[in-house]
Amino acid sequence: MTLYWLLSVPAQGDGHIAWRDVKNRVGDSEVYDFTLPMFKIGTLDTLVRLSDELAKYDASYENTTGKFIDTLKNLTGASNASLASTLVVEDKSVDQYIRTFSWNNSRFRSDKALPEIISQIAEAMGSIEASLKTKMTQYNAIKNSLATVKRKQTGNLSVRSLNGIVRREDCLSDSEYMRTAFVAVPKNLTREWANSYEHLADMVVPRSSKKIADDAEYVLYSVVLFKRVFDEFSNKARDARFIVRDYVYDEDEIQKDRVLAIEVVEQEEELLDNITEWLKGSFGDVVSAWIHIKALRVFVESILRYGIPPDFLPILVKPNLKQASKIKQQLNEFFSYLETSASASARATMAGKAKPKPVHSSDDSAFDMQEFSNILSDYTPFVFFDIPWTFLDSD
Repeated sequence: MTLYWLLSVPAQGDGHIAWRDVKNRVGDSEVYDFTLPMFKIGTLDTLVRLSDELAKYDASYENTTGKFIDTLKNLTGASNASLASTLVVEDKSVDQYIRTFSWNNSRFRSDKALPEIISQIAEAMGSIEASLKTKMTQYNAIKNSLATVKRKQTGNLSVRSLNGIVRREDCLSDSEYMRTAFVAVPKNLTREWANSYEHLADMVVPRSSKKIADDAEYVLYSVVLFKRVFDEFSNKARDARFIVRDYVYDEDEIQKDRVLAIEVVEQEEELLDNITEWLKGSFGDVVSAWIHIKALRVFVESILRYGIPPDFLPILVKPNLKQASKIKQQLNEFFSYLETSASASARATMAGKAKPKPVHSSDDSAFDMQEFSNILSDYTPFVFFDIPWTFLDSD
């Protein structure tokens, strides 16, 4: 499992000291710079609104990242290790991209207002998500067509296509009044068929039954009868558990089926290749958008938490997972001076971790100490976000 922590602490005029303070409390965990541009801050009301929007986009784009990986695995059958070696973000592996993150000013200009930057990222992601939906709809349609073609070519003789099984010489042709019927008979009923088929209708040609093919479950027979009794013959055959196939030999239809089968297979293979390449190519844009949203969250929450002028240090930590809880506790204790218990609740509310409850006299609305404790257990006195890069953990 790979986990990153993206956090921000007050720089207090000296980022080197802030870096050292964090480094001294994370032990042998890896620590990286996470440089942010100086964005236009805007108003407090705007920042509070953006804080909520960014949290939603963060969750949504994390989900989209997982969806891309799951789709690639389902389409290609590739292992996590194989995908990890081929999926890149700006020509870097995902881990390298996160560890060396730098704001992409050519895609998302940092001199624009924060709402405009977020809107640009959301527009780009909306286009990618719409394309994914369209491409998967197209692929599923052709895949269903391929499944239909395969069903015709597989299954037992009671359901599969008889093209390629029945030959021209097996059929009575050029007769105005008579036709050949093809009947799938369960293997345990072949004797009953031989003894009864002539009596299933009045105009069945005696001794006309001929074995055409068989499989593990059925024997396919042909029988000659008058066209006018075909429906009666079919109904009585069904009552006897014989399955009359609705089949007429047609060279043109046989050729059309052959061509269709080839075309559908080729279309499915071509579409699969195209979607796979598109997913791999667009994956970098998805991850990039997600991490840029994380970066914006750090900036917005740091301004809300520490105030202006901006004086904070964003830091990326790859924690030692065996000691993650202890490390987080050490960080909380060291930076506890940033919050009092009273302001922590208010800060948690502002950060979206809790919602204030109206005061009522009923027991149902009484203060929930357990809920409050849970909020505080997740809350940190400094800005803190997970980047759970667990999508490509070892199989």
